[in-house]
Formats: sequence, structure tokens, C-alpha cells
Amino acid sequence: MLVCGAIVVVSTHGQAQSTRFTTLPGFTVERVLPAEKNHSYVVLTFDSLGRPVVSRELDHPRLLIDNDGDGIFESEKVFSDRVRNCHGLWFDARTLYGICAPADVPAQDSDSGGRSRSGLYKMEDTDGDDVADTFERISDFQRGIGEHGPHAIRRGPDGAPTIIIGNYSFVPDEMIDPLSPFRNYKEAQFLPAFPDAWGLRDATKDGAHGTVVRLDRERKQYTLIFGGIRNAYDLAFNLAGEAFTFDSDMEFDMNLPWYREVRSIHGIPGGDYGHRNGSGKFPPYYIDSLPPVRDVGRGSPVGVEFYQHNVYPPEFHGAYFEGDWSRGRVLYTVLRQDGASYNARDEQTEFVHGEPLNVTDLEVGPDGMLYFCTGGRRTGGGVYRVRYQSTTSAPSRPTGVEAVVRQPHPLSSWGWAVLEETKASMGDAWGRELEQLARDRAAEGEDRAQAIYMLQRHGPQPPDDLLSALTIDHDALVRAAVVYVAGQQFGEGAQAVAATALKDADALVRRRAAEALVRMGLSADSPSLASVADIYNLLNDNDRFVRYAGRVALERTPRTQWSERVLKEIDPLGTIEGMVALINTARSEDDLERVFERQLSLMQKTELSVDDRLRLLRAFQLAAIQTGESVQPELRQQVYRLLIEQFPSRDERLNRELALTLAYSGQPEAIGKILTEMLSEETNQPLQIHYVYALREIKKGWTREQKAQLTNWFKKAATWRGGSSFRGFINALFNASLNFFNENEKALAYRRIPQFAPLTESEAEAAAEKMNGASPSLSVNQRARGVEALTRQEIYDYQIFVPTREDANAATGRTIFESTCSACHRFGSIGGDFGQDLTTLKSRFQKKDMLESILWPSRTISDQYVGTIIETDRSIISGLVEREDSETLVVRTAGEVKRPIEIPKVRVKERRLSTISLMPEGLLDNFTQREITDLIAFLQSDPPR
Repeated sequence: MLVCGAIVVVSTHGQAQSTRFTTLPGFTVERVLPAEKNHSYVVLTFDSLGRPVVSRELDHPRLLIDNDGDGIFESEKVFSDRVRNCHGLWFDARTLYGICAPADVPAQDSDSGGRSRSGLYKMEDTDGDDVADTFERISDFQRGIGEHGPHAIRRGPDGAPTIIIGNYSFVPDEMIDPLSPFRNYKEAQFLPAFPDAWGLRDATKDGAHGTVVRLDRERKQYTLIFGGIRNAYDLAFNLAGEAFTFDSDMEFDMNLPWYREVRSIHGIPGGDYGHRNGSGKFPPYYIDSLPPVRDVGRGSPVGVEFYQHNVYPPEFHGAYFEGDWSRGRVLYTVLRQDGASYNARDEQTEFVHGEPLNVTDLEVGPDGMLYFCTGGRRTGGGVYRVRYQSTTSAPSRPTGVEAVVRQPHPLSSWGWAVLEETKASMGDAWGRELEQLARDRAAEGEDRAQAIYMLQRHGPQPPDDLLSALTIDHDALVRAAVVYVAGQQFGEGAQAVAATALKDADALVRRRAAEALVRMGLSADSPSLASVADIYNLLNDNDRFVRYAGRVALERTPRTQWSERVLKEIDPLGTIEGMVALINTARSEDDLERVFERQLSLMQKTELSVDDRLRLLRAFQLAAIQTGESVQPELRQQVYRLLIEQFPSRDERLNRELALTLAYSGQPEAIGKILTEMLSEETNQPLQIHYVYALREIKKGWTREQKAQLTNWFKKAATWRGGSSFRGFINALFNASLNFFNENEKALAYRRIPQFAPLTESEAEAAAEKMNGASPSLSVNQRARGVEALTRQEIYDYQIFVPTREDANAATGRTIFESTCSACHRFGSIGGDFGQDLTTLKSRFQKKDMLESILWPSRTISDQYVGTIIETDRSIISGLVEREDSETLVVRTAGEVKRPIEIPKVRVKERRLSTISLMPEGLLDNFTQREITDLIAFLQSDPPR
């Protein structure tokens, strides 16, 4: 395995600057912009002529120009001044499609938190002067351009624009194709879920959350491809046309049972990847969702790209690059096909690491080098490329049709343009030679597959006889390409190809066959495009992705043709997958009665594997969700009797689902067993919390001793740490548990754990008077020492322009941090969880960016930290709405981070989002420059463990 080696950044004048970046042996990082162009760049792409185009934060898209051919882009041209703050840019010939904010909308007219309303724009340069002459708004997006809004746009494997959208946004309802693979999405919560404890409502469509959509430019219609992601910024397609993205974690949920790490996702049509609001996120083993390729811990995912060039060493061909903004790194991984999906058998490797490296986007250029840009949250940035210093001669370039199928990055704007130009120059030979290559059984399978894709994308459309002949080809890559292409066509020949492929020996081909039928319009109300029996058989497939795709397809066929087979099925796989299909297509409670009977029968089988038991429990949960409050008490009692002896098991996943289901039964006898298991888990804090999450649903039958045990547990849990939402969720669990305490028991519990008792508005006012406007840094500020205060500009100028002292004392800086910042911010093992986690600060912020965010906190406010101003009949409170019901608002403020404030809604006169940061201004005003130097040295050091 390659190991990292230190390198230097090459300046615009060829002089070595610093060891800011490290990368792999043989590679160097070069800055391609002059040093003075250090703007915040958030998008990087290449136009159809192979020139880099960037979007600066809050600015217009700009073409970068290298006038003298020295590799440095010293000048630029605004492509369109009608848009700004673009998060997605994609060229089709000389037409730019941009996901942007309109340039003529002032900040005060934005939707919230300074985010401008967003849209998809089409801008064409008709006269070749590199400036758009036309301007068309194709569609709006719900909410605006922001960290969690609409993001990147790429050409999909069928040639159509494909867009990835974060969890704060959605496409217009009236523009959605009703036959989309991803549809009928729901929150699907078995037990009532808690909303996020920060008050974040992270989906404009329940159950959908972050989505990937395809745009039909002629019909101006969006197809929902897959969803249930959180906030992936970019997506990329491998040479087989499979979609991948890098999804963000909900870092506020750390140490909670529903926390999900940053994850690499293989997105298939119809796939649901399980992100949900608040505590409702799906674990990866849920039958109604799909798992990630891998989890990678903490981070802030940004741009992604596949390497499909030949300049880097052969082992990089097909490698998957992922940018991580907060960890300051670009990862690369070799993904290998594993059945109908992929795996990452080797650990991800850091291709580039920087301190800082606030990477935002990346893409491979025509020269075969990976380019990346840096910026975000108005931090300083630039544009860079990663060069490989080869010691061997360049490989010979292919010619003729071989050059066509081996065109680097065939879906890129510049790669697509090369192919269109080649097609024009070849004339009729284009289609003829591509078809000949596709039929050539002696040729490389990947070349033959690409020939099939090229015919479909660029024409002429592959004829039915070619698709039919290759359906039984010996090479699975070829068959997979044929089935994908058949899904783009709607004739009888293409339908026959997809129907035949349902029985293929290769899992990827079978999965694509089911997806092709769905794309062709498979519907319960229309004649079947394939044998329902063949579709049904996919439910018993050994491959999880095949089973999922098969179920999605089966749900679009007449229910009467397969419902009885499900209920009589012997194989547990097919039975349980089929029950999920029956639940999803049920139109009445009567449709589910026999499903419940079959589930109870299966629960008695001791020979079921752990995975089958997990699938069965989730299928029962889905049926109960669908039935709602109509589930009979007798059924709940039967479930309890069948499951109580199975708990606890040796499998943590199974224990989690058994605890939820036993709690759902409502039987008091379950309390003791779950409580005992919870108290035995001394080190697994998330699992303990999960058990309490289940127990709060058993409303009756608690003994005094059990209530005391629960109260003691909450007293211990109140000292635990996690993400920013952790304290609020524990508080919410405590409040929910008090529902089965009497008034005296509630009072006693509040006395034992006073930090869980919310402040009244009067108590909050008293606390504010006691503080008397004092800065959080009062214990060390200069007013108490008679030292003259510095202005913020004086602090900034000195810290930036005076060389850093070598004797800066990080230990003194830690003392200042603990007295000033730690009440709200975490840095490694110290500090609180109210504000942003600063642990990875040095990986993403340069010194000037750190200073600006501290000195002027309201200049840039993250979507996740936009406060709410609540004006009552007696006061004005600014904070984060932790939770609310029909009668009460619970708010947590920066001044009182340990106890929330409870406000009766009848007293609220006005409620609005704030444009002022919750972080107070002037935190550094009264420190000496030496003390500030020490604080910055601490924040730039390795965080305490």
C-alpha cells in the first residue's frame, strides 16, 4: 500500500511555499491561481472546451483563463452576472446549467438565515464570446441556496442532467414524474420519534429528505431516483453508470443510538438510505432501506469524482475520490463490484491532506489531473491540481473505435464534446463500428459495454436484434450494459430483454432488469411488461440489492397476482420481503389481517437466523405503522408472549428491535426485563439510551423501585457528553418518562436532577439580570484588570500582519478557551456541545478565517445554527428552539446552555429567524494581543484527548 509523503505547494512563480499539504509519493499539489486570488470557491467544473469554471461564494460563475499557457489561470471572465452563489454548474456544449440564486435578489429578500431562494437556470452562449446571451429559469427549489439546499448537477449515464439535493430542499411537486422509482416515501416510525433537540426540521418532505433527481429537459419534469440521504453535496458515476455519493453525518447526534457516521453510498433507482428526522433514522439493517458501502466516521462530505483517465498510475483507474471539508482531506478508494452493489475491501487512503484543506469541490480535467477548490463559509480559498511525476513513458493512445470507448471521462462536459466531435467526423462508421465492437466476443468486456452505452447516449439507438443477441452474452459487463440500455427504450424488444434478464446468473444484471421494467412504466394498472412470477422470484435472491429492486418492481404489478404466494411462501427471505410489498400496497386494514397472522407464525420459528429475525421484526413494525391505533390489544399481547423469552439475545441489533417491539406491546412485565438489561450495559451508552427510548412507551405498571432506578440512570446520563443535540434528547427522554410519574415523583426527580427542569421566563430574566450583561470572558477580561480594550480591527491586523511569536503558549490558550469558549464549544475532550464543534478547526480554517469567525460571528452563519428570536409580552429571547408542542416552546440560549427556557405559546407575540449569530460579539475585545496569540495557538494545536 502507498504511504503518505510530505510535499510542497508550488506557487505561481514556481517557488516552494510551505508544507501545507501532504499527498502520496510521486504526486505534487500545485496552486493554479495567482496567490492574490484567495476567494472562497465552492464549485469547480470544466466546460465543453476543457476550461475550468468556478463559482465563488455569493458571486457569479467565472471562466478561468490561462493567457500564456504556463498552467496558471491569471485572468477570468464572468459567464453570467444574472446568477450568483451557485452550488452546481454543468455545461452541455456552450450552454451552462446552474443551480444558483438570482443575482437581483437582495439579501433581505432571502428565505431565511441569509440564504437566497434557489433555482435551476439555463444560460447559453450563442455567439462564442464566453458570456451567456440567454437566460431561462427552469424551476425553483424549495428553500434557498445554503449548506443543506440544492447542490451539484452532473450528466447521468443516460445523458440527462442529474441533481443532488440536500435535506432542506425539494423539487416542485407539480414537476415530479408520478412513475418515479423513488416514491411513497414515509417517515415510517414504529415508536413516536423525537424531533431534533435543536429544533431542526431537516426535510421539506417527510420520508424523502436528501434526494437525487433526473431532469427531463423536454418535458421539464423531475424523476426522483433515490432518497433518504442527509446532505450529500455531490455525486459521481462510474464507467458502468452506477451512482455514488458521500453523505454527511448528523454530528449533533453523536453518542445517541440513532447516530449515523459519514457514509459512502451506492445509490440505486428507488433506493431509500434511511435518513429521517430527529431520532427516527433507520439503522442499516432495516429491510425497507439500503446500507452504505462503508462508514468513515466524522467529517463534512463535499465533492466526489471517479478517476477515468490514464495519466495517474493504473491502480488509480476507476478510483473513487471523496472530499472532506472539516477533516481537511481528499480520500481515494478502489471500489469493487460485489454482487449487485460494491464494497471497499481496502481502507480508504488520504490522497491529499492539508492543514488546513477546506476542500469544497473536485473534478478531473482533460489533462488527467485531479483539480480541487477550497473555501466555504467565506473562508479563504483557491484552486489546485494534483500532478503525477511519472518516471515511465506515457501509454500509447488508442485510435479508431477503441479511442471512442476509452474516451476519458465520457460523461464530463469536455469528454462528451470530444465524443460528439468524433461522431461527426466518423459519419456512418460511428454506429457501424460501435455495433461491431459490441458484438465482438473476443474484445475486452469493458470496451464492448462502453460501445453499447455510446450507441444509446450519442445514437444511433441500439437495434432490438443487437440487444436480444447480447442478452445471453458470456460477459456479465456486456449483459448489464444491454439491460440498462433496454430500460431507456420502450418497445417490445427492449421489454423482452429486461424480462429475460430477470433470470440472469449475475446479480447486477438481475437488479438492473427490475429497474429497467420500473423505468419502462411498470404499473399495476397496465399490462405487465414481464412475468410477475419472475419478478416475484427476486424476493428470494441471495443479494440484498436484488431483493430490494425486485420488491420495488413487484409493488407495481397487480397485487392479486402474488399476494397468496407471499402468504404461502416457505423461504423466509421471500416471505418477509413479500410481506413488506403487501404492506406497502395495502388499501385497508383487512389487507393486513393475514399479514399479521403470518408474522405471528414466523415469530414462533426458533430456526430463523438473526438477519431473518431483524427483517421480520421490521416487517411487523411496518404493518403496525400502517394499521396505526387500530392494532388490537390482543395482537400486542400475542407478540409479547412470543418475543419476551427471546430477549435478551447475544446480538445487539436484535436486542434493539426486540426492546422496541416489547415496549410497543405495552405489557408492564416487559419493564423489568428491559430495565435490567439497560442497567447491565455499563459502557455502551447509546444502547442504554435506546432501552430508555423504548421504555418511555410503556405507560403503566411501573413500580416505585423501577422509577427510582430510572431516575438514578438519568442522573448519571445527565453527565454524559455527545453532539449538540445530545443534552436536549436526554432531556426529552426524561420529560417523556415523567408521563408515568405522579406529581410528587416528578417533583422529587426534578430536585434530584435540577438541570432537567426548564427555566421559566421569569427565572431566565433573573439570570440575565444577575449576569448584568457581562461577557462570558469576565473572569479574565481586561476591564477587571484596568487594561484598555482593543478594537476588533486592531486585533485582526496585529494577529495577521505581525509574525506569530515562537513562544506562543498553547497551555495559556487552553485556560483562555476554558474560561471564554468552552461553555458552548467543544475542542477535543473539553468544552460543551451547544455551539459548533471546533475539534477539526485547523483542518478547515486558516488563521485569518478563525479570527474572522470569532471577531465577526454574524458574517457567516451555518444553516445548522440559525437562531430564532421570540418576542413575548414581557421580553425578547434569542436562541434555538429545542422542542415545542401545541402549548409550549422550549428554547436554549447561549447565555444559559445547561437549562432550557420554557415559554407558553399564548404569550408569544412574534417569532422570526435571526440574522445575528448566537455567538456573542466582542469575545476577544478585552484580551491582550499576547493572550489572543496563545488562544489561536491552542486552537491550531492537536485537540486534547
